[in-house]
Amino acid sequence: MKKTGIFWLGIVLVSLILIVMGNKTSAAKYTSDLQLFRQSIEKLGGDVTEWSLYTRESLDQSSDKSWNREARKLHKQFPNMQWEMKVDGHSKVYMGTLKKRHYIETIKLLSTPTNGYTSSYLIYEITGDGLDPAQMPEINQMVTDRTGKLYTKKPMVFSCIKGGFSAKIDKVLLHEKNQLLKNLDAKKVEAVEETNFYAVSGYSPKLSQGIPVKDREMNVQIGLRKSGLGTQTTVVIGTPIITIEY
Repeated sequence: MKKTGIFWLGIVLVSLILIVMGNKTSAAKYTSDLQLFRQSIEKLGGDVTEWSLYTRESLDQSSDKSWNREARKLHKQFPNMQWEMKVDGHSKVYMGTLKKRHYIETIKLLSTPTNGYTSSYLIYEITGDGLDPAQMPEINQMVTDRTGKLYTKKPMVFSCIKGGFSAKIDKVLLHEKNQLLKNLDAKKVEAVEETNFYAVSGYSPKLSQGIPVKDREMNVQIGLRKSGLGTQTTVVIGTPIITIEY
């Protein structure tokens, strides 16, 4: 499990650092991938328990003065959020949170040392429990408004969903893993398989955002693992990568 965790953590970190966020996502599509994932899970008898949309942009905030100025700007732009400062060694984050009935919004101004330099990022994330299709127009409009105010360009959006199957892991590994790929019209690119864990990266023409992997492209990751005493299987699907822990 340790090796598997390092494998996927490496993919996440490298991907987040190297991806150039461009004008690739329209407002109408902010939640379309989530709905596709939900349908794929529910088609196999699973339930959705958690979802998230994640975006970020690199900032040139090399001095404390410019960083603090950006923090004050965010506070002024979003006065309804609850803001707090956290410092951990040489890293610091100014974070705003707004809790609604069906979802939670978070804005982070993050500064952290990277290879001897200080890197700053502006992060926006919206998360929720379950996934009600009736909420999607509201979520689409919310993400459109927020990203329009926060970023200089339309960012790449990382969509991720988490759910569960009331079935043992061996059944899932033999059947549901292939069915999920089939439901997404995805072809396997890479995979890691262990007794209680399965992870696969793939490419689907139904998903627009992708990242290069060796000489190919991937735009979806699926993770399945045994939970509890073996009667529950957790599934996480993300595009272009998984961003929810599982």
